[in-house]
Amino acid sequence: MRIVLHVVLVAISIACPVLAQESRSPEADRANTIAFERVGVVDVERGRVLSDQTVIIREGRIAALGPSHDVPVPVGAAVVEGKGRFLVPGFADMHVHLYTEGDVATYVANGVTTVRNMAGDSTHLEFRRRVSAGDMIGPRIVTAGPVIETGSLSHPDNVLLTDNTSARREVERQRATGYDFIKLYNQMAPDVYASVIAAAKELDMPVVGHVPYEVGLRGALAAPQNSIEHLRGYLQELVPPAAPVQPRASLRNLSVAWNYADNSRIRDLVAFTVAAGAWNCPTLVFSVHEMSPAAQHARLLARPETRLLSLRGLPDRSTREGYLSDFTESDFAATQRGLKAQFRLLRALDRAGAGLLVGTDSWLSGFAYADELELLVKAGLTPARVLRMAAVDAARFLGEASQWGTIAVGRRADLVLLDANPLSDIANARRVRSVVGNGRLLRRADLDALLGMARSKTR
Repeated sequence: MRIVLHVVLVAISIACPVLAQESRSPEADRANTIAFERVGVVDVERGRVLSDQTVIIREGRIAALGPSHDVPVPVGAAVVEGKGRFLVPGFADMHVHLYTEGDVATYVANGVTTVRNMAGDSTHLEFRRRVSAGDMIGPRIVTAGPVIETGSLSHPDNVLLTDNTSARREVERQRATGYDFIKLYNQMAPDVYASVIAAAKELDMPVVGHVPYEVGLRGALAAPQNSIEHLRGYLQELVPPAAPVQPRASLRNLSVAWNYADNSRIRDLVAFTVAAGAWNCPTLVFSVHEMSPAAQHARLLARPETRLLSLRGLPDRSTREGYLSDFTESDFAATQRGLKAQFRLLRALDRAGAGLLVGTDSWLSGFAYADELELLVKAGLTPARVLRMAAVDAARFLGEASQWGTIAVGRRADLVLLDANPLSDIANARRVRSVVGNGRLLRRADLDALLGMARSKTR
């Protein structure tokens, strides 16, 4: 996979980057009115560029949009020159794990203006509050509560449910605490799973996560579970019983087993998925960032942005403990080969019109996002399709399509200015020049400064 770093990372070695002459401070540019002049507006729904446009933002909303000769720039507006550049809707990363304030900042610096946090606690509720209040620079946060499972705990922060009564009580508790949705894990007794689904429906809380082994894909689709993470839930149906590696019990098996998927079974599963209205968040980059062979993994660790991150989600591959403990080098190589089967399933889901989301689940935090976009294109999706997933489809999934995801009058002004056209090459999504989110304009030098400050807030 091609790894390209934007020139922003030149600033990482500087303890306190100085704002460039073109920039004002983020606080100064939190103006009531912002204007992008002479910019190419990317229509992500139709996969086209509207040339020479002016976009006016007032109090965090798009107030005007049209040809530059028809749209005057208000006096006193913070003006951004857009000639030769491209304005896209802010990106949404729909599978993240937030650890520190510094990690959170890296999403904005990479053009991500909305995140779906997949395992939450009081820290994330506080992050959400501070971002919303403007006290912290970060993407808008939609968060799960603690992850739910039964039987045994996969992680000490998860919640163990023992029966139907405890299931309902936990859903009610998470709803009352202020979490946005329920996240499920691998071990779930079918009756408890059904109780969680029923309680969540009554309380209007989406249910997302892994496909529990005992429930299976067809059970999860029939429920229906709102989104399925990582595509792994399809493996039990795709891998024949006689295959030498079965998709059970360990991440190693769930990764290597992709090499034994029976392509002839895909069509039926895709049709079932579409009929159920379930969404998928593939997180292809998880397999690359977590389970690449040693030499490739070393190159990932050598990327300069790692110095900005807490790396709390990075598994220790030097020990024989944790969820990578049973992987060999040949297993890591097999995992990368197995991506081809995931690509085939992804293309089939896309052709059938199934809902797809962009998510990373990576210890590289915001810097993983462009990697995932490039993998989706490598899988066979067009840049235009991937951009729709990154914005329009995320808003649709969250039930907010009328609020954001496209550049239109009245929509929330979550915007990213790129130095080159992402419809021509999705790698251009790395070339972030400015970001608008939560009513705040961050120019390139502001983003560099934000990354410099992020380093001090990752521990």
